[in-house]
Amino acid sequence: MKKYLFTLCAAGITSLMMSACGGKYDETPKINDGYASKFILPSPTRLTAEEKAELEALRKEYNESIANE
Repeated sequence: MKKYLFTLCAAGITSLMMSACGGKYDETPKINDGYASKFILPSPTRLTAEEKAELEALRKEYNESIANE
């Protein structure tokens, strides 16, 4: 009798645990109404003459390094 009762309790607990995990959930949350859908990029800043010269020096160094290979 104890063996039958233990098996019945174990089966009941197992079925309760399995049925509790069957809930549905939304993997992606819904977007709120006030959510901004467009991303605005900041306006670019102009380079100074010194920055342009430094950039050109880096480009020249890079081009020379890949030409040697």
